[in-house]
Amino acid sequence: MRMSAVEDFGSDVPGRTVVPARPTPPRHQVGLARALIQPAILTNLIASFPEAWYRERFSRFRIGVSASGRGIVINDADAIRHILVTAADNFPKEDNQLAVLRPLLGRGLLTDEGESWRRKRQLAAPIFQHAALKEFAPLFVRAAERSAHRALSQKNAFPIDAEMTRVTLDIIGEAILGCDLESDVEDISNTVGGTLDKFPGMFLAGVLLPPYGRDRVIEALVAPGRRSLTKFARKIIKHARDNQIRSSLIGKLMDASKADSGEDMTLDNVRDEIATFLLAGHETTATTLSWVWYLLSLYPDAMVRIQDEVDQVAEGRALTADDLSSLPYTRAVVDEALRLYPPVANLLRKANETTEVAPGITVKAGERVLISPWLLHRHETYWSEPEEFRPERFLGEAGKERPRHAYLPFGGGPRICIGSSFSLMEAVLILGTYAQKMGVQVLNTAEVMPQARIVMRPSVRLRAVTFPRVQPNA
Repeated sequence: MRMSAVEDFGSDVPGRTVVPARPTPPRHQVGLARALIQPAILTNLIASFPEAWYRERFSRFRIGVSASGRGIVINDADAIRHILVTAADNFPKEDNQLAVLRPLLGRGLLTDEGESWRRKRQLAAPIFQHAALKEFAPLFVRAAERSAHRALSQKNAFPIDAEMTRVTLDIIGEAILGCDLESDVEDISNTVGGTLDKFPGMFLAGVLLPPYGRDRVIEALVAPGRRSLTKFARKIIKHARDNQIRSSLIGKLMDASKADSGEDMTLDNVRDEIATFLLAGHETTATTLSWVWYLLSLYPDAMVRIQDEVDQVAEGRALTADDLSSLPYTRAVVDEALRLYPPVANLLRKANETTEVAPGITVKAGERVLISPWLLHRHETYWSEPEEFRPERFLGEAGKERPRHAYLPFGGGPRICIGSSFSLMEAVLILGTYAQKMGVQVLNTAEVMPQARIVMRPSVRLRAVTFPRVQPNA
């Protein structure tokens, strides 16, 4: 016999009539003056997106009064493919976006450009291939089992999003950095979270100040986080050298770099990649899993279906990498969470040269281009009932009919997130392992709103309770 979330919580559990949270869009574009006096907009950029941006394929906008504030929002998959793939070199990352990220992340894979980025990408690509990552699946499952044990041991409601941070940091520590982060979890979480909380100030500096003033303000805001990451990088390098660790991803990257150049990676290089892995490799996955638990609490039948699927595949044993292809619905739930709440809500580019990106649509040199997965993933051209939680849209032929560049949870083109396979494998195995052992119910779903800063997080802690399952073979 199996208990489901519905059976355990009865009629108090929200049903399928509940629509996942999103800010109510303003009727008209929000001007800079209004944004400056409304903290809700500064702390959550998607709250400023007007109704028209959800419907139109191309929308012009302006930030401030200068010519450099001109831009275009693009919700057309063909035009997006042109920008991110065909003409990628003409559309580098936007200056203010890099100005916000580089003081903390340096020039890692996420923030570097040009030939330096290409070399790093070529060195790292083989390490992050799906086949190469399969060796880490047992590690993912062991970490998920420890996490599930912690969750089940909670006697009262607890923040499930904080537990997702802990389990993903656990995995990052062992798989990517080659060390146990147990003693560092709180410091790292505070460093990353504290820096993300400063995003409104960094955004304002980027909009209002010239480059010199902007950079000084942003560097001052992220300096504590930068110092913490430098200290942490020194610890990782020492640990790797003292223990001759080469099985971790950072160890493999250090080896690949030395084989390519004949020299060891510098402290700055290692720190930048560690910072990138911590933000892109842990914060984004932890946030995605937090949204998964939120959505499954709104749609408990989906959790029952995941449990049935995992039970049929695993038959009570621990999940493995070979099981991933047999868990299509579990993967579809993760995909749908990424559609509704993409970790990075906005991709910003800037045109080097005037370019026609679609018939009759020209982007002038110097103009900004906003490709927003948040908007694109809710556009009715590509998604039926886009506000609904429907994992089935990613199953079978339904998922194959959609244009590739209508779904961008990890970006697209040459700059697509190199860790996407790592993140998806990690998320599916954590979700599947939890489903084997328990039900999860977020209690404060009505309080939740997506908040898009650098990463799209829930606006409040997700207070959850768990209840153990009676295993089918028990």
